[in-house]
Amino acid sequence: MKQKFIKYKLFEQKLIIHILFIVFLAACTVGPDYNRPNFSMADQFKETEYKNWKIAEPKDEKDKGKWWEVFSDPELNEYEEQLIINNQTIASSLAQYEQALALVNQAEAGYLPSVTGSGSAARQRTQATSNISPTYSTNYSTSLSASWIPDLWGSVKRTVEANKANAEASLAQLANVQLTAQASLAQYYFQLRTADINQKLLDETLENYKRTLELTERKRIAGTATLADFLQAEAQVSQAEALALDNNIIRQQYEHAIAILLGKNPSEFSITAKQIKMQPPEIPSIIPSELLERRPDIAQAERLVAQANAQIGVAISGYFPTLNLNSSAGYTNSNNTIINLFSFPALFWSLGTSLSQSIFDGGLQEAKVTAAIANYKSIVAQYRQTILVALQNVEDNLVASTYLKREEQAQKNAALLAQQSESLTVQSYEVGTQTYSNVLTAQINTYTALKNANNVLGRRMITAVSLIAALGGSWKNELSSDSITKKNKSN
Repeated sequence: MKQKFIKYKLFEQKLIIHILFIVFLAACTVGPDYNRPNFSMADQFKETEYKNWKIAEPKDEKDKGKWWEVFSDPELNEYEEQLIINNQTIASSLAQYEQALALVNQAEAGYLPSVTGSGSAARQRTQATSNISPTYSTNYSTSLSASWIPDLWGSVKRTVEANKANAEASLAQLANVQLTAQASLAQYYFQLRTADINQKLLDETLENYKRTLELTERKRIAGTATLADFLQAEAQVSQAEALALDNNIIRQQYEHAIAILLGKNPSEFSITAKQIKMQPPEIPSIIPSELLERRPDIAQAERLVAQANAQIGVAISGYFPTLNLNSSAGYTNSNNTIINLFSFPALFWSLGTSLSQSIFDGGLQEAKVTAAIANYKSIVAQYRQTILVALQNVEDNLVASTYLKREEQAQKNAALLAQQSESLTVQSYEVGTQTYSNVLTAQINTYTALKNANNVLGRRMITAVSLIAALGGSWKNELSSDSITKKNKSN
């Protein structure tokens, strides 16, 4: 009996080895291998001098560093550090990335067989008759079973590829959410500080208007100004007070927006009003195109293309048969005792295989493949559109940065001239050679010019943040300035 058992075991092992050999010999991976879609790029940025384009290869894993420190604002630096820890949108994206990693592990489990174990004990009573008393018996059993579907056509492999690409896309999305939140925080912060600068202007303008009102009141009493002049001066003071209140609304709303980004309750968060020197960083005239490779949205779009490509292979594998290997072994004993359960007579085992193939599905599988290919084409188009939008973002912010710098200088000059004009007009009004309407016009012109200058400065700060974000988080690259200069001379 023991020799027969050994022969059975040897036969079983040989059969398994032969089946595995056939499986691995026949295994292949169907579907297209992934190649990054081509994209035709221009020779250079329209708004810069750099002319060294190359094919984009996502490098969003590169450390972008603390790019906000280029603005040299300690308070902004502190808020940016808090953002990474407390922002709820970033926390949500991080959880989504962890989920994507789990899906990769889930897909990789398809490479291996599944094994289950079971054990049971059952007490049984037979029916009693007039001549026979009931009998009792106890059945014990334990078993292990295994099943495996070999990846003959690469369905599991393509699924793993798709899920890995999806996880990488999820990681890029996390980076994109983080960069977007960081940029939004910096922009809100500079808009709030612009409101602080405008508030100082409004306070000074209000005091100036009040002095003019007092002057007009004295002139009215002296008979050299009319009641209408006095009422206009009083209205001007009220208008300045209203503008100051409106500016406070804007500031508070930016403060609330910053609180939300930092994961705080707006009612428990405040930023002290103060005047800061806002100085936009100098933008290098040489901006290499490879910085676009660090844009996480481009990396995410490209990895979604890889996922869609792998899904075509998954769909195509549905045309081919599925091989299923099954085996089970265990012990069973109905002798009312568990002592002899694991003896040779109680042993049972089975080994089998099945092959299944869809014969008619009404075109279902063909439709799945067609849908997967169409989805791939759609994702490729979205990837190329993402690159185009990225290029537009860079160009828009480059041109805005260039012209806003000139606009600020022109606006400062206009404000200086308006202040000089107002001073001369008020002096002439005091001695009676100018009317109040001229003073009113001069004061309005001065306020408008100064406020426009403040707003243009704020726009320059916001544009600088937008440009850094458009370039993936920095306008610094791995090349030294000397090597860039050499490249330009060689061109």
